[in-house]
Amino acid sequence: MPQQRAPWLARFLSDFTLGFSDGLTVPFGLTVGLSSLGRTQTVIYAGLAELCAGSISMGIGGYLSALDDVRSSTQRRKASEAPFEDDDLEERRGMLNTTVDDDEKGSDAERIRRYLGPLDLPGDAIEDLLSRIKERKDGLSYAASRISIASEDIFEDHQRPYNIQPLITGLSISLGYIIGGLIPLLPYFFSSTIGTGLCWSIGFCLFALFSFGFGKAWFMGDEEIRWRRCLWEGLRMLVLGSLAASAAVLCINLLGTREPQAS
Repeated sequence: MPQQRAPWLARFLSDFTLGFSDGLTVPFGLTVGLSSLGRTQTVIYAGLAELCAGSISMGIGGYLSALDDVRSSTQRRKASEAPFEDDDLEERRGMLNTTVDDDEKGSDAERIRRYLGPLDLPGDAIEDLLSRIKERKDGLSYAASRISIASEDIFEDHQRPYNIQPLITGLSISLGYIIGGLIPLLPYFFSSTIGTGLCWSIGFCLFALFSFGFGKAWFMGDEEIRWRRCLWEGLRMLVLGSLAASAAVLCINLLGTREPQAS
């Protein structure tokens, strides 16, 4: 039976993948270009600077984009509900008032008792309150209708999601960019030569691309088609990431071959 994943988890992985893929390819292209200078510290410092600026930029971009989506969806919802809001409120009140004539009078009193139940009031106090409400014109029916309307409004407020999704989206993209960007930089911290660091950086990036695509599909996929889909997702992410990295390497090689001719 297919496993049902939480919607927030799917959204997080989607945003994280966006930041991770960019963080893996953009700093890698930068490190490849700076490797031609022959200084490891230059690669590390420039890579960390780009990683910091890129993660902030990607996070802010994701936050603003998600914020615009929330605002537009809220405006569409309000525009669709506005013509019917007043009519629905009057209709609810009318339905609540007409049901009093059909139901027993004790139903309104019981509704008020249930509403006051969480207060844990003594029985005498509740009965005294009901008697005072009955003294007013349409006391029980009016109080019961107001309780029903207030309860529905509270329920709608609880059902309305908090608008923290744009912030979560921005943080998810930024986190993915940082983690993805650290992978091509790590070998330069431990390699003795810049050539060795470049080779290890390429290997780390290829392994990370395949592993992330495979792991994401494994975690989000169904058990029946898990293996085939995971392999396909891993290979697809490996190919797409390799194309971006190869474009960066090709650009550097072209510039490197033209430089002696220009001099």
